[in-house]
Amino acid sequence: MTRLLFALLGVILLAVTALALVWLAGQVLVGLGVFVVGAAGVLGRLLWYLAFTGVLAGIVFFVASAWRPASRIAPLQTQVAAKAKAVKSKPIKATGFKFRPIKSGKGAPAEAQAAEAQQGPTA
Repeated sequence: MTRLLFALLGVILLAVTALALVWLAGQVLVGLGVFVVGAAGVLGRLLWYLAFTGVLAGIVFFVASAWRPASRIAPLQTQVAAKAKAVKSKPIKATGFKFRPIKSGKGAPAEAQAAEAQQGPTA
């Protein structure tokens, strides 16, 4: 009789364990399904956004490339050439710096600057 009770208890325990595993698998699949449906919704909205912005960008590109000014304007190179002919300036000749050391018997820089100021500008 004890063997029969242990066998019956084993079968019941096995059935409960199998039922728990089936329930757990169902929960995992439900979570996975929710994730897949949410991802599909996000990706679907992203696809519509990209399609809509692509169409708008195409329209803007078409309108911008098809636009022409109302009056005829000369090309930029001819405008620059006309301005260059109108303004004829001579190039400025640049000369380098001429460094002339101050000859003074004084050792301190402040005294040398004072001596330079007393000599005045020399050209």
